[in-house]
Amino acid sequence: MKKGLSKVLGLASAALIGLAASGAAHAAGDEKLAAALPQAVRSAGKLNFTISLAYPPMEYSDAGSTELKGFDIDLAKAVAERLGLTAEFQNVEFPQLIPQVVTGRSDMVITAFSDKTERQKQLDFIDYFKTGNVFYTTTDHQSEIKTEADLCGKTVAVATGTSWVTWAEDLGKAICPAGKLINVIQIPTQAEHIMQIRQGRAQASVIGLEGLLDLMKQEPGKFYQIGQVGDVNYYGIAFAKANGELRDAVRATLDKLKADGTYAQILDRYGLKEAGVEEFKINGANK
Repeated sequence: MKKGLSKVLGLASAALIGLAASGAAHAAGDEKLAAALPQAVRSAGKLNFTISLAYPPMEYSDAGSTELKGFDIDLAKAVAERLGLTAEFQNVEFPQLIPQVVTGRSDMVITAFSDKTERQKQLDFIDYFKTGNVFYTTTDHQSEIKTEADLCGKTVAVATGTSWVTWAEDLGKAICPAGKLINVIQIPTQAEHIMQIRQGRAQASVIGLEGLLDLMKQEPGKFYQIGQVGDVNYYGIAFAKANGELRDAVRATLDKLKADGTYAQILDRYGLKEAGVEEFKINGANK
């Protein structure tokens, strides 16, 4: 799910919340990597990450808990630890992500934030996670719905006001007969989409790749993906344009985490192996 669209799942408070990572930074770290950091960051002894809750499995807290969890959280902590620093997190509403880094209140954004050419005017991105849109439904539909074309004439529940609505409608117009288009209904939450499917009012829904992978991990054998991932794009760790030195140090750290298997381990921890990237590209988006 694109960040911003994920706000359908609920936003945390608009107030800025400082959230320190649990545990101290790795005492030693990698001195060669750390030497590439800006001196101000080394002196501070910490990396300030901005996030926007909540979007499991990327960043979230369990009910009644303030402990941060998720792929982005664990990856941020791993980067900081490898650099001998402490990870600290600031939670803001989505519209505040860009101001946080361009004004220097945060070192970087890591929060399922899509690398887009429009955003590259203000930010530099390290693309670290593959995402996209997918249709899915419950496994009791597997005999009748195998491909996107099998959704022609059927009803698909989609999160209200998201780009998934036009994506599903446009795909239906492209692959279905004029009199048998995909009937897209807008309903706010994923839980309601699933209820609509189970009650027979809808036959499928749309979700982001990582959301479906998480759902299938949480409820094994109950859901499946229909067809291929559409509108493939990448989440990026975002930096202010003036912060190229830090950007390059973080990219080199990610390369090390990939080489030693740490990146893959964190992906596997959340059932996100399919979303891993072969290379951490800078500003890889072309749309």
